[in-house]
Amino acid sequence: MSFEKQWQDGVQEVSGAFGALSESDLQRLRARCDLLMERKRALQALTARLDPATHCAGCGGACCVAGKYHFARVDLLVYLAAGQPLFAPLFDNGLCPYLGESGCLMAPAFRPFNCITFNCELIEDLLDDEEVARFYRLERELRRNYGEIRSLFPGGSMDRALL
Repeated sequence: MSFEKQWQDGVQEVSGAFGALSESDLQRLRARCDLLMERKRALQALTARLDPATHCAGCGGACCVAGKYHFARVDLLVYLAAGQPLFAPLFDNGLCPYLGESGCLMAPAFRPFNCITFNCELIEDLLDDEEVARFYRLERELRRNYGEIRSLFPGGSMDRALL
């Protein structure tokens, strides 16, 4: 089965589960998604001042080469809960299918856990000790958020990647 077909099937399955939520579960989901997006923005802000794009250009973005499996079902739920249109992955670009000509197709608040929490040594070495501690505290909180969102759905249906 092609990645495109897997993507479409996954989107349909998650959208169906989202549409079946009760109003109270939908409110709980939105509150958890808002908090998750807030934490992702905070993580991004910690490194944004370091001009990571310059560092990434130096190595060619090696961390993004195999990113197709990082977009989780929970990440799609965040798009749905926020009422945001979903991007179209570029499965034929030879890199991460979420990379376009001008970078990631997702705003920082919507990026997958692995993408928003990964710092190569070049970036992490530029953070001071307090910033590193804050980064890892936010990462733990974000991991907890993902678990809280997954717990709203029965049988581990949101535990894996979309593909």
